Amino acid sequence: MTMYNLKGKVAIVTGAGGKNGIGRAVADRLAQEGAKVVVTDIVEVPYSDGGWRGLSSVVEEITSRGGEATKLLVDVTDASSIDNAIDKALNIFNRVDILVNNAGAPASKDRVSIVDLEEEDWDRVIDTNLKGVFLFSKSFAKELIAQKEGGKIINIASIAGKKGSATFGAYCASKAGVIRLTESIALDLAKFNINVNSICPSWVDTERVDVYVEQLYENDLTHDQKRDLHLSSVESMIPLGRYATPEDVAKMVAFLSSEESSFVTGASLNVSGGLIA
Repeated sequence: MTMYNLKGKVAIVTGAGGKNGIGRAVADRLAQEGAKVVVTDIVEVPYSDGGWRGLSSVVEEITSRGGEATKLLVDVTDASSIDNAIDKALNIFNRVDILVNNAGAPASKDRVSIVDLEEEDWDRVIDTNLKGVFLFSKSFAKELIAQKEGGKIINIASIAGKKGSATFGAYCASKAGVIRLTESIALDLAKFNINVNSICPSWVDTERVDVYVEQLYENDLTHDQKRDLHLSSVESMIPLGRYATPEDVAKMVAFLSSEESSFVTGASLNVSGGLIA
């Protein structure tokens, strides 16, 4: 059962190759709502997990239920790669309507103070999380304007973009930039009936949690023990008492992709269980 009618719409979702990621959940939900979906990532399989085959698995899940989907490899920090992806999407589906800028880089390889943060780590996070949103939104907006039928751009920011956090300097800065960039793009594109919004999740239970807990806790603990400690710590901070799921974010994306949100633009909407930065 669908809540929003996206039949006939074509969506591009970046960073969609992870098995337990936001991108996969978003692509799946948009397909359930009737959209044709282009799933992209910088590599076919960003996280190896048994028989998971990344973008191919996402496409197969959607098409096995009667949906339409295709996959493309895209580097969101490269304008030519983005232009090529949009051209391919147009060749396959003849139009585009919805862009979900989900591709992102986590905080620096090790959580470190600004005095220890390497320039290459700063550049990696800023280029992927902020420059990537700028480049993809720019190219996508040009096509929406040419089509003259409006459209939707949805940027996955973070609650971390609303408040600084020790040892997360690059990540917080990148997501704060996404929030403000979203507001500016929304004003630029309002006259074309293009809605531009950002979503600010709190902690989301994705593959990155498994990587992060290995960095955070002592090696004498098992992975499950590290994960349980981290989940308990985070959940104690969330008023609703649980981690966010990728599906929680996907629900908000579906709303912002639909005509139900036609008078919403320039907003940064928390999906944070009541956590307010």
